[in-house]
Amino acid sequence: MGEFIGDEIAVRCAAGGRPVSFTWSGAEYKIAEIEAMRRLIDHRKPWYRRRHRDSYVVRTESGEAFRLYFNRGPGRKYWVLQERLEPVS
Repeated sequence: MGEFIGDEIAVRCAAGGRPVSFTWSGAEYKIAEIEAMRRLIDHRKPWYRRRHRDSYVVRTESGEAFRLYFNRGPGRKYWVLQERLEPVS
């Protein structure tokens, strides 16, 4: 576990929707590597109420690791910086 953030962020994406950088608290973070990607769909609810999220664990060029997700379900689409992950020792 790391430090929970939960802030909505602006994300710049490459073709295909992969994030390449994000802006948080006025600073831009360039993504050097996507360590994990997972598509989450809540099938317990009717299709029009389902939560659709693409979750990413990314490492920035400065070496920091973050978990972020894209809420792509019905309604407004947006990115959230979920947490800053602790460095692996």
